[in-house]
Amino acid sequence: MKSESLARSGGCALCVGQQHCLLGRQNDQRRADWAPLVVERPMSKGELLLRQGELQPTFRIVKTGTVMLMCSGEDRVERPIGLFGSGQPLGTTGVLEQPAAVSCRALTAGRVCEVAIASASRQGLLDETFVRSLAQSYAQTNAWLAEWARIVRIRGVAGQLAATLLQLARIQRSTLVRLPSHVVLADLLSTTRETIARALRQLTLRQGLIRHDRWHCEIQREVLLGLAGGQKTPSASHTNA
Repeated sequence: MKSESLARSGGCALCVGQQHCLLGRQNDQRRADWAPLVVERPMSKGELLLRQGELQPTFRIVKTGTVMLMCSGEDRVERPIGLFGSGQPLGTTGVLEQPAAVSCRALTAGRVCEVAIASASRQGLLDETFVRSLAQSYAQTNAWLAEWARIVRIRGVAGQLAATLLQLARIQRSTLVRLPSHVVLADLLSTTRETIARALRQLTLRQGLIRHDRWHCEIQREVLLGLAGGQKTPSASHTNA
C-alpha cells in the first residue's frame, strides 16, 4: 500500500473514525483546509510510531488498526500502559514544542494520517479552533488511560482480562474482537502468557466469549461485565442445571 494525500483518498467524510478524530470532527471548511497537508500511509505490525522523549516534526492519527502506548520511568524499562485504536492522536505534543510523553508501537497493520507540523503552522491552521479540538483529544486519551489504570486494579487476572476484552470491543467497535498475542496481554496485565491462556479458557467455560480461532473471539458483553465486576457466574457444566 502506498502513501497518498487525504484529498485524493476521499477525505475525512469517508472515514469510519471521523467523529473520534482530531481533524475529522472539525467542520467541512476546516477539513478542506487541512486535506492538502494530510498524508495517509500504511503502518506495519510492530512499527515504532512514536518514541518517548523525542520532539516530533509530525503528528499522526490512527485511522485503522490497534496500537499500544508505552512509558518508561527512571529505570528506563518500557512498559505498556494501554491499547488504542481509530482516532488516537500520536505526537501532538510536538505542536506545543514538547517531546513525546510516551512511545507507541503498532500491534496490527493499519493506516495512519500524518501531518507535518511546520506546514500546518505556515498555513495558520494551528489556531484556537485546532487547540480546542486538541484539548478534546487529550481529554479522550486521559479517559482511556484512566480506564486502563482501573482495569489493572481489578482483582484477579480473569476479571482483568474480561475488562480488557470489553475495552478492545470498544476500541475495535465490534463484539467480534481481534485478540492481541498472549505476550502483549501478559505484559499489559503484568502476568505471564500461561496465566493469560488459563484465563481465556476460564472465560470461555464461563460463556464470556466464543473463540472463532486463535486470534478472534465473539464477546458476551453481560457475562464479561459480571466477571469484570467480580460477580461469580456458573461454569459451563452448571449452566443448564
